[in-house]
Amino acid sequence: MYERRAVVRIEEGLHARPAAKFVQIAKAYAADIEVVSGEKAVNGKSAVKLMLLGVKEGTEIVIRGNGDDATRAVDELAALVAGESEASKGLNAGAHGGATAPVVAPALVETPAPVAAPGDGIVGVPASDGHVIGPVFVIEKAPLVPDRRRLSPREIDDEKAAFRAALADLAARFAADAAKAEGTGEILLALADLARDDSVVEAVEGRIAGGSTAAAAVLDATTALGHEFARMPDPYFAARAEDVRHLGRHVAARLLGVPDTDPSQIAAPCVVVAAAIDAFDLSRLPLDKVMALVTQEGTATSHIAIVARALGIPAVLGVRDGFETLKAAAALAVSGTEGRVHADPDGETRASFETKIAAAEEQRRLDAEWRDVAPKTRDGRAIEIAANIGSPAELDKAIASGAMGVGLFRTEFLFMERRSLPTEDEQYAAYAKVAAAFGDRPVVIRTLDVGGDKPLPGIAAPHEENPFLGWRGIRMCLDLPAVFKPQLRALLRAAVHGNIQVMFPMIAVVEELREARAMMEACRVELEAEGVPCKMPAIGVMVETPAAAFTADLLAAEVDFFSIGTNDLTQYTMAADRMNPHPRLARLCRADNTAVLRAVKMIADAAHARGIWVGVCGEAAGDPALIPELVKAGVTELSMSPSRVARAKRIVSELDLSQA
Repeated sequence: MYERRAVVRIEEGLHARPAAKFVQIAKAYAADIEVVSGEKAVNGKSAVKLMLLGVKEGTEIVIRGNGDDATRAVDELAALVAGESEASKGLNAGAHGGATAPVVAPALVETPAPVAAPGDGIVGVPASDGHVIGPVFVIEKAPLVPDRRRLSPREIDDEKAAFRAALADLAARFAADAAKAEGTGEILLALADLARDDSVVEAVEGRIAGGSTAAAAVLDATTALGHEFARMPDPYFAARAEDVRHLGRHVAARLLGVPDTDPSQIAAPCVVVAAAIDAFDLSRLPLDKVMALVTQEGTATSHIAIVARALGIPAVLGVRDGFETLKAAAALAVSGTEGRVHADPDGETRASFETKIAAAEEQRRLDAEWRDVAPKTRDGRAIEIAANIGSPAELDKAIASGAMGVGLFRTEFLFMERRSLPTEDEQYAAYAKVAAAFGDRPVVIRTLDVGGDKPLPGIAAPHEENPFLGWRGIRMCLDLPAVFKPQLRALLRAAVHGNIQVMFPMIAVVEELREARAMMEACRVELEAEGVPCKMPAIGVMVETPAAAFTADLLAAEVDFFSIGTNDLTQYTMAADRMNPHPRLARLCRADNTAVLRAVKMIADAAHARGIWVGVCGEAAGDPALIPELVKAGVTELSMSPSRVARAKRIVSELDLSQA
C-alpha cells in the first residue's frame, strides 16, 4: 500500500470534469486506487463516487494505491489534484468548460402562483411573459411498470446484456443530439457521460445479479443514486440527482419498450403541455412551433423557464390543480404574464385574449416606427437607448430592436445557464461576438454578479440570513481570483474587437473599485507578456448601493461612467426586500419613490460634475412612467429589454424638458 496526502488545487474541486480526468488516469494503472476525504473513502476509478465525496478546492485528501504500479499511479494522481501536472493545468484553464457538471438554476425566491377566482382559469407560476391561444400538444410520460419477478440464474446474463445495449444506445443518442441541441447540448453530453460511468453500471448490474429484472434494477439503482446526490449540502453536486433520475427513466423506457411522446412530431404551432420537460425532451422540441409551454412541474428559475424567456415563448409552470383538465382540452389560452391558463376558452375569454394579443401587436407596430431613430428630447437633449442582454443568443433581438448598443450584458447567465462555468476562451468568444456586432457602439459588460441569493455551481457560499446584504457581486469576485481573473482576461482580449466598457457591480467603497482595477491591470500585463492582443476598456461602476450614491463624487473621479442599477438601489434605499411579496413592502419597493429619484439625481449630478456619462440599467429604465423622471434627473443613457427599446425612443422624442 502506498499513499499520499494532497491539497486539491483544481478550481471548484473534484466536480465532474476533474473527476473524469482522475478516473481516466487511474484506469491506466493496474493498481487499485482509493480516495479518502474526511471519514469517507471511495473507489478512485469511479467518477460518480468521487463526486459524491463533494471535495472542494482547498480540501486535503488521501490517495491510496495497492498494486505493482501503485507508486507511479498515486504520484501522478496527487500531482493532478494538486495542480502540479500538465493535465491539471488544462483543467484549471478550463475548469468550467466541461460538459458534465450539473445544472444549478439561480437560487431565487420562487414566484408564488396567483390566487384564482372562479372563472379566472387554472393558475401556475408565471415563468415567461406573453398571451397566446392555440391548440394543445401533450407530451405524455408513459407510466413505467417494471416486472418485479425474481430472475432465474440462467436469465441474468441476458438481462445484463439487454441493459448494456439500452444504455449504449441511449448514450449514443444523447451524444448525437447534443451537437444539434439549442441550449441543452451540454446537459445531453453530461447524461451521455453519466450513462458510461462504472458506478452506474455496477449499481444496476449488482441488482440484476441479485435477481432483479433490468428495468427494475435501473429504476431502483438510479433512484437510490439520485437520493445520494440530493442529500449533498453543496447545491452544485446535489443538482446531479435530476440527471441520474432522467437517465434511469430513459433507459428503463427503452428496456420496457414504452416510448414517450416524441416532441419532434409537432407539425403545426401549438401549446405544449407536459408533466415535466427534461433536457432530452427540450432538445427535440421544434421551438419555432411552440406557442407556449405549460407544465405541472417546474419553477420560474428552472432550465425550461430560462430557455422560454430567452426565446420569448410564454410559459406557465408548476400547475398544481386542474392539470388533467388542461391535458384534455383541445385549445388553451395561456397568459405567461399572469400565470393563468384557460382550457377550451369560451367566447368572452377568447375575446379578452384576442384584445390583449392585438394590443400588444399594435403597440409593437407603432413602436417599430421609432426603431432607427436616434432620440432627442424636443429641447435638444440626446439620450442613448440601449439593450440589456444575458448572452450572445439575445444579440439578434437587441439589434433588431434598434438598440444603440448594449447597456448591460449580464455575464452571470453565461455561468448559470449551463452545466458548468465557462472557460476564459468561451467567455472571450461571447464578449467579442457582441462587441463586433455593435461596432463602435458601446457594449457595457457587467462582471460576474452572483453570490448570496444567486450561488455559483461548485462554490460553497456561506449560509446568510440576508444574502442581498452578503457575499455577492464584486465582494465575492475579489475573494475568488481563480474565477474572476479568467473573466477579466477574456474582457481585455475582447476589447480589441469593439467598444467594450466594463462595469463592476455592488461597489460600496472606493477601495473595492481600486482593487478590481488593479486586478484587471495585472491581467493586462500578463496577456501582453504572453503576446496576446488585448486592450484596456473604459471602466465604470454599477451604482446600486446607498454608499455608492453618497460617495458618487469620489467614485466619479476614478471611473469613465456610471450605470445605476435601480432594482437594488431601490430595495437598499427603501429597506424593503424586492423579493418579499408582502403588499406593504411591494408598495415601498418602487423606483418612483421620492427617495430613490433623489438618489438618482445625486448620482447624475456627480457624474456631470466630472464629465462622465450616467445611465440606468434597472427595470425603471424601460418603464414609460419613469423614463421622463430619469431624463429630468440628468440620466443620459437608458438600457432595457429589447422589446421596450422602440417605445422608449418614442417617449424620449416626445419629451420637452424646457417646460419641466
